[in-house]
Amino acid sequence: MATNAVFKNYKYLIFFMIKKITILMLIYFWVFQSADAQTYLHGYDVISLSEAASCGLLPQSNRLTTDQAFEKLKQVDPDPVKKSSKDMNGESWWLDDMLVTIVTRRISAQNPKEDLLSTQKSNAPEILYREGTPPDHTAANDYFSEIKSVNNFDVLIDYFKTRSNYKSFLIQDKEGKFKIMGTIYVKKQDATKAHTLINTILNKLSFK
Repeated sequence: MATNAVFKNYKYLIFFMIKKITILMLIYFWVFQSADAQTYLHGYDVISLSEAASCGLLPQSNRLTTDQAFEKLKQVDPDPVKKSSKDMNGESWWLDDMLVTIVTRRISAQNPKEDLLSTQKSNAPEILYREGTPPDHTAANDYFSEIKSVNNFDVLIDYFKTRSNYKSFLIQDKEGKFKIMGTIYVKKQDATKAHTLINTILNKLSFK
């Protein structure tokens, strides 16, 4: 009887040890995953691009940390609007001396689908009128904007061709599930490379 009692207690001891180790492993895994998400993915309600779409040009394995992304941003724009890595939202990649930032969110009541035509009109620069002088079309003439359908999504592309270090595009899948805000930061003298890169990304991207 004594032997059976010892054996029974031993089994309980082994069981509780295994349970404790399992709990510790789960806690470690959760902490590790949270730390990884905070390092490579930042922003309110932002999800990884890989959860919504596939794009061979932007693999998860090549993502930059938010600290790395901010350092790259300063290489192409010495005086950026963003002042620290905490201001870097979404995920980032470094391609051909250009910083690509992608912010992916699920479309919801809190983050509704946008009317791309209305957004396009509101983003367009104004023509400046001054009394006694011809209208100033400088900004408007340097501005590019278009809405088009690619693969299984619609996209609004808009940017200043030479006056800005960044080029923007807004993607929404045709099923109304996801929204992607993309920005390419580039040196002004390399602007045409960014224009080409946008189209390359769009052609390689497809929603799941």
